[in-house]
Amino acid sequence: MCRVIFVFLISCVSYGLCYMNLADVECGLNIGRRGRIVGGVDSLPAEFPWTASIWRQGAHQCGATVLSDRWLLTAGHCVCSVFDEFYRSRQLSVVVGYTDISNKEENEPISKILPHPDYKCSKKPNDVALLKTVRQLRWSSELQPACLPNSPYDFSGTLATVAGWGFTNENREKGSRPNVLKKTEVTVVTNDQCNSWYRSQGSKVKIIPSQMCAGHEVGGRDSCWADSGGPLMTREDTRHVMVIGVVSTGSGCARPRMPGVYTRISRYTDWISSSINNDKSRSFGGLNWFSSFSSFFG
Repeated sequence: MCRVIFVFLISCVSYGLCYMNLADVECGLNIGRRGRIVGGVDSLPAEFPWTASIWRQGAHQCGATVLSDRWLLTAGHCVCSVFDEFYRSRQLSVVVGYTDISNKEENEPISKILPHPDYKCSKKPNDVALLKTVRQLRWSSELQPACLPNSPYDFSGTLATVAGWGFTNENREKGSRPNVLKKTEVTVVTNDQCNSWYRSQGSKVKIIPSQMCAGHEVGGRDSCWADSGGPLMTREDTRHVMVIGVVSTGSGCARPRMPGVYTRISRYTDWISSSINNDKSRSFGGLNWFSSFSSFFG
């Protein structure tokens, strides 16, 4: 019996921070033209080619991040129904490779929904899930995989970008849900600082180590409703952008001293990589493993 081996590329930059590539092409490259988010602007075509839209009942519901030609990353609560049950795969689809998601008829069907084993609907911890597409995705200038962190770097003080198709105002009657992907810049703050800010506003929100905060003390820029599951990103070097967080929760949108709360991806890369690896191992049998292994290395 042959043992199936899949190798994920780990690369490091000069100051020791490593990133993980789960795809068969280079990750984190916004090779196109370079442009619910509050205080943001339209992104440019292919600026974030790994950003995807999760659809349910013919409309955008959440964001997601493309990791490989079959797998996407999103928030656990994005795959939960109003009855606190996980959706069945046929109830969701994804739109990939588009900045403008209006009138998109070619949604990619989902074959598997894989929430983190310790995530429970309506709970905050471990708010992360994986989605597997029925069909293999085809890379293009508009569709590229994301890089993920592979080291426990803190990122506090880092300028980051959050992108999504969510509402542009906490008050849904005043805001709108755009068709063009929005982006805004936020700063990652320490968990201690974030907890201090929330306490100062009388909030009982408690940020735990598997979460991170990003925003501004004065508010004004933030993720919002329907941005959930989307990426929080930072530029890794002159070539690569890395997804460091998944939009998870918060109190309202863009309020002072209430920054957005994100799932800290570096805490889940082992689960993400092993889940994808184990699925691939089960998918190949006999001599098929050899052709897959060969194609991975080109």
